[in-house]
Amino acid sequence: MTDTSRAFLRALYSIESSKGGALLSQDEVNELGEALRIPRTELLGVIDEMQLERLVSVTFGGLSLTPEGKALAEKMDETGAQGSVEVQ
Repeated sequence: MTDTSRAFLRALYSIESSKGGALLSQDEVNELGEALRIPRTELLGVIDEMQLERLVSVTFGGLSLTPEGKALAEKMDETGAQGSVEVQ
């Protein structure tokens, strides 16, 4: 997993947790990518990679972490893994 993927996963986990587990809309995902300064093409690649690893689920309703993705993000928070970001 790249630093960009780790940063995106941790930020996604933080935002999803603050929303009570609600899906992130396409606009919210795009805003997150911009806040993390991830170019759009790279962001799409990160999301594709995370889908293949079954860390995120993409539906017509939006994007959300899978149970595996949540577990990995929680583990990263516990260990203080690199790639920590705060997005407001």
